[in-house]
Amino acid sequence: MASKIRVYELGRELGLTNKETLDLCEALGIGVRSHSSSIVDAQADRVRRKADAEGLRRDPIVDEPPAQLQSSAQPQPQPGAAAPPAPTGPVPAAPAG
Repeated sequence: MASKIRVYELGRELGLTNKETLDLCEALGIGVRSHSSSIVDAQADRVRRKADAEGLRRDPIVDEPPAQLQSSAQPQPQPGAAAPPAPTGPVPAAPAG
């Protein structure tokens, strides 16, 4: 049985958007309806060669898990480090209105 790949997976491999990958498939006469359509390896190879011939290939798109993005954005406290001091003083009153 021939193995298959989803159009969006092929697009990620080539560094293309879903639309660009779909357009390449349609230009080659490969019947796909959406980015989640599957194509066989022979069709995927044709798309890869066309992307290379037209100079469309870019660095592969790598998705990072959201947890890693969030944790790298916020500095992590060092073990044994003191917590920042709590604010002191009067609390500002809400404006009357």
